[in-house]
Amino acid sequence: GEEEGKEKDTVRNRFEIESLQSSSFGKVRTCCKMAFVGPVGVGVVSKQSMVCDARKAWRKDAGRVSMGLFDMFGNKEAANWSLDAGYASYPMVGKTRGEDAFFIEGNSLGVFDGVNSAVPEGMDAKAFSQFLAVNTSAGVRDLGIEKINVALNNAAEVNPEQGASTACVVAMDRLGRLMGINLGDSGALVARGDKAAYKSPDQSHFFNCPYQLGSASDDTVAMGKNFRFQLEEGDWVILASDGLWDNVYPAEIVRLINETVETNGEDPNSVANTLAQMAIEKSTLEAYTSPFAAEAKKNNVEHRGGKLDDVTVIASYVTRGAPQYSIVSA
Repeated sequence: GEEEGKEKDTVRNRFEIESLQSSSFGKVRTCCKMAFVGPVGVGVVSKQSMVCDARKAWRKDAGRVSMGLFDMFGNKEAANWSLDAGYASYPMVGKTRGEDAFFIEGNSLGVFDGVNSAVPEGMDAKAFSQFLAVNTSAGVRDLGIEKINVALNNAAEVNPEQGASTACVVAMDRLGRLMGINLGDSGALVARGDKAAYKSPDQSHFFNCPYQLGSASDDTVAMGKNFRFQLEEGDWVILASDGLWDNVYPAEIVRLINETVETNGEDPNSVANTLAQMAIEKSTLEAYTSPFAAEAKKNNVEHRGGKLDDVTVIASYVTRGAPQYSIVSA
């Protein structure tokens, strides 16, 4: 049953984490080359790279750094499969800074939704999720994309910040297989043609209380839900915080992807921005039965309209030979 499946996932995650705990990633990576983007933005800023302290990685703007596919996997066969990724990240309407964080590291992507209520007033609620993004990205570079669970776990174990965050991290291997782990209510969707071919499962203790990593949380990476899905060339992989999923239904997400591609071509930044803007618009509507409102009704909770929240979307197109990037939110 469901509990048995959950137990198997926990055991599988714990086995992978414990069996690789002595990896070279170790503690915090304090000197790393990566690219950074501003706290609110879409797409590319510049091609400047920098060396930084990972704990303060969000203090400057930079942009996109190209990485060779041959170097990523160590053989030319891998160049046939890649994720051409773009992003859009906006704070909740009425705010100037959100709590979402994200990374794009070659064929690996991650989204982390920080929890404002998990920190005392006056503290930066994004610090916890940002630390996870910076250090999971660094761990993926050190360990390889097959070890995303370990990279996330290592980042969570050394996170010195107060706060909490959901986490969804995915990677595509050289055979086009999507592997991922989701803890909480961020998530991934695969759009194929006019269908949502796959949607990762949410994890909640009860309505509107998602699983989350945190300085005062008992939830762990080992409790996350693992998933795998065989991708095809031309698929879209959408990774997003719950600001998208709570406001836009999967069928509409697929429709918007296809309409954007018809207008702008396979441009991942355009797709990400279209989805994020739609989520923001829907979040302000009162006469709208949003996915969040529909779920509230199932749980005998009264809620009308959309759900105001930060929105972060990474849109990636499965293609051949596309350039790969190293990007971390700011």
